[in-house]
Amino acid sequence: MSLTKEVVIQENQRTTADRMELHLWKEGTFLRAYDWSAWLCCRYLHEFKVNKRVFKGINEAVAYIGFPETSLAKWLPEGAEQRVEGEKHLVVRLPDVMVADELDAMQGAYAEWKEAIPLTEANPEMRKRGDGKDFGLGDDSPQNSPATLTSIMQRILAWPIESKSPLESMAFLADVKHQIAGLI
Repeated sequence: MSLTKEVVIQENQRTTADRMELHLWKEGTFLRAYDWSAWLCCRYLHEFKVNKRVFKGINEAVAYIGFPETSLAKWLPEGAEQRVEGEKHLVVRLPDVMVADELDAMQGAYAEWKEAIPLTEANPEMRKRGDGKDFGLGDDSPQNSPATLTSIMQRILAWPIESKSPLESMAFLADVKHQIAGLI
């Protein structure tokens, strides 16, 4: 079973006791939160950019956020407790005083939030590079929309470097470099 599938199963089995726990997963230099944890992050920490897509082997759309691990301290409220659950798993318990809602009310708000997030579709036409290999650079590649510094930064933050080959990452970086050069 994939890690993402395990995380989604865990996120969907929340109880009253753990409703205020954020499960953050280290992916490279970033922390990611999925579904319920992503919702808690957006609702109680900061209005992060949320993505939603269907992962391989999971029959439902998954909402997720990501941010640099180094910025975690600036988002955490006073009184939050952190514990390390594994090499790549951090659990943050938000202070109980932040929320008086019952689990049912929170589940309703979560369901509305997740439903409102647009599904990110994979780009059906992969970009071709040099030797003809496919490098999926995403829907916001230069031919699809004008580049802005913000869109370039979002692409960089969303790039799953841990699951890409050095060649794919090099092609991605070359594309980002080209977009930045077009802005200067």
